Amino acid sequence: MLRLCSKGEFSLYADFAYALALDPAKSGYPTYCDGVKTRDMFLERSLKAFDRETEQMLLFELEGEVQGLIHCYWIPDDRYLDTCLFLTNRAAEQAMSEFIAYARENFPGYDLFLGFPADNRKAVEYLAGQGFECIESDYNNTSFLDRFGDIPEHKGILRINKENYQFFRILHSQIEGDMYWNSERIYRDLDKWVIFVREKGGKPQGAVYYMDADDGWFEIFGIDIDQDAYDPALYQELLQTALSDARSRNGKVMTFFCEEEYEAVARNCGFACVGKYLCYKIHLG
Repeated sequence: MLRLCSKGEFSLYADFAYALALDPAKSGYPTYCDGVKTRDMFLERSLKAFDRETEQMLLFELEGEVQGLIHCYWIPDDRYLDTCLFLTNRAAEQAMSEFIAYARENFPGYDLFLGFPADNRKAVEYLAGQGFECIESDYNNTSFLDRFGDIPEHKGILRINKENYQFFRILHSQIEGDMYWNSERIYRDLDKWVIFVREKGGKPQGAVYYMDADDGWFEIFGIDIDQDAYDPALYQELLQTALSDARSRNGKVMTFFCEEEYEAVARNCGFACVGKYLCYKIHLG
């Protein structure tokens, strides 16, 4: 059974919840198994569920005992629903079924996104078995920017602004599909983004893009290669450019979700793999 969790109840179950969050077989994304997030960060983010009108904390009970917590949030203008926590000690399939039913009832017309480590086999096998679309399958990587030496500099790479944004739009429009961070949304929030494009002969060859941050923790949202060509050398140049720039901004950590075909390149650039990530999208009709 799912029911709303009070702030007082969360305090009672906080230790239980955090232990689940540290187990990739019993938790969802964002993961707390990455060596970066702390218990204090877990508590700080979770408690915001009780202060914001667009967030909820739910308890999952089984046979009278709490067996999980689900922290969800939504963006009404975008009809977007996601989770900050999806923690289950037992009966993950039942918790998933009940949450999806809850979401259908309370958020009709929304798109629900659910991300899990591949290690959470019960969750991902349930979603796959129900025919839900897996829209992302890649590897979660972390780079600690103070743990390796000099990063090579590469010429011919442009920093993108509103005047030359078309270079990036040409590349991103090829792959954006129905992703949330499409060219238009990024353009509207461009002051929050750092984008580099490799240009040759007046044509963009590839791009790397990440959000600016004031806490020293950056995340690369993507690398786009023209016509989706396989180009490990260009990929490495773009990764190194992003890492160098983040370090120049006093960055401490860089996160990057990388396709399997480029995972060896990411590791060569100093990233350590946290684990495989799977994301499912469900339209709540």
